[in-house]
Amino acid sequence: MKHEYGLNQAGFPASDIETTCEILADAGYDGVEPNYQANGLLTTLDGREQIRKTAVEHELDVPAVSTTLHWEYPLSSADEEKRRRGIDIAREMVDAAATLDAEEILIVPAVIAPGADYDADYDRAVESVREIAGYAADAGVGVGIENVQNDFLYSPREFVEFLDAVESAGLVSAYFDVGNGFRWGLPDRWIRELGNRISKVHIKDWLTDAHRPTYPLQGDIDWDSVVAALSDVGYDGWISAEIPAYNAEPHRMPPDILDTMQYLFE
Repeated sequence: MKHEYGLNQAGFPASDIETTCEILADAGYDGVEPNYQANGLLTTLDGREQIRKTAVEHELDVPAVSTTLHWEYPLSSADEEKRRRGIDIAREMVDAAATLDAEEILIVPAVIAPGADYDADYDRAVESVREIAGYAADAGVGVGIENVQNDFLYSPREFVEFLDAVESAGLVSAYFDVGNGFRWGLPDRWIRELGNRISKVHIKDWLTDAHRPTYPLQGDIDWDSVVAALSDVGYDGWISAEIPAYNAEPHRMPPDILDTMQYLFE
């Protein structure tokens, strides 16, 4: 099965988008996945146009726009000012995605703090995602919900129930992270239960004893079961690595990981 391959900004080998896109294009990637960051390029019209132009020049698509800011401004927060800021960030991500012709934005739906009222956080997350999905639908952009280590939606069944609660507001799907799926169970179980709700896939491996992520094929994930599950549910979309660049020779990571992804999935 032929997939398209991308790299998330977590692994960008250079600080400037031009060098990164050149490295990715030379390695044979299909796409580049930028993060919306405070004061980053995606916060301005000129910056978005710079990324769009650079990606086009290197024949790279932008599968999605992600962010880490929803850890700081949770969409489930009881602090209404923080929650509204999180929604505003997502709306700005949608605007950026529209400029970049990206299919969707990638968001963390909630962050559950110790002692929090889970049901109240859940309801606020639903309300926030529905508002974001409605705004995104008007722009022709989808909303991908990622399974992350946020003490929220512990099982694929609960994840499906959350998607059911928000999907009528717009195009909402699961952006499935294989490493995080292993952290919260078995990735193949997540894949089979989410099925055609999966719009995109992030990959990384996981070291159980060290309790930390690592590069694909260097951890404890049974990749044969992951590949089989994705094939069984008919997934043929984007596979993007979300891993850090190498500490030394960071430009070597993208081609190495693309080779690993192609080995696994082709």
